[in-house]
Amino acid sequence: MSRAMICVAIFVLLLAGMPAFGITCCQNNQNFVEIKVAVYDSVLKNISREAKDAIEYSWEENGIKYEIVPSMISRSDIVRRHVLTEGNFDVLLIPGSGRPYFDAYDVRWREEVKKFVEDGGGYVGICGGANLASMGFNEGLSINSMLSISTLGIANVYVNDQQGEEWQYLWKSNWKYGLPPVNVYIPDSGNPVMEGFYGTYRSIRYGGGPGMYPAGVKNDKCGEIVPLAIYAEEPMEVAPIHYWKWSNGWKIAANITTDIKGECAAIATTYGSGRIVLFGPHPEKKTFFGG
Repeated sequence: MSRAMICVAIFVLLLAGMPAFGITCCQNNQNFVEIKVAVYDSVLKNISREAKDAIEYSWEENGIKYEIVPSMISRSDIVRRHVLTEGNFDVLLIPGSGRPYFDAYDVRWREEVKKFVEDGGGYVGICGGANLASMGFNEGLSINSMLSISTLGIANVYVNDQQGEEWQYLWKSNWKYGLPPVNVYIPDSGNPVMEGFYGTYRSIRYGGGPGMYPAGVKNDKCGEIVPLAIYAEEPMEVAPIHYWKWSNGWKIAANITTDIKGECAAIATTYGSGRIVLFGPHPEKKTFFGG
């Protein structure tokens, strides 16, 4: 279900202006639409490649074949080669990774991404990619204060993702076999990303991503915030982790707490002419092994 969720999110980003996107041609008496997705590369290659693999997908609907065609792009591609244009890509996907925070300190990087979305490009952000799109971390002075400098401000939400709390599920994770699944509730948002699952609970793996809530920042380019999924559980209750200390052996020093239950796990919004979908947890990751 998670793979389908992220693929549908990418497709829905294009619904309003589908004739202007992709390549439409006649192939075996069928229309064909290619959706070109730029996947932002990470220092940890498996993170970005996992997201790329998850969206290599095609399907048919009403006699039209749709195919998502992902390509990896780098900082240089954005800042120096200026590849983020409507002619090259329809959607930018930024998966969970710390690298974009540092790349986004460069104002040229931020402006290229913001212009791409404002001009009609789609943006999918997962975990750190969701933080990056937000208005920042609405908290006191902390390490996150430095990260807030690089946020894009294209989604009118604040992110609840504190270093001593939720982030510990990233720092203490085993990327392949860690990241515990948490239940999210799917409200009847009217948005087709989650259509067919309204009123149900779904399990998505969690790796230290944010809870999101409306920021209320005045920005005419930012659209309405539509909740797509709500955290129905606290990560600390599903998979407790701890701080440890050495005292004649390792002993638990304190529990790690989280406080994102009831906040948005996924949202949809707009910025200028572009559409945005953000996920706090990881829809690209399987919730089972060997099944």
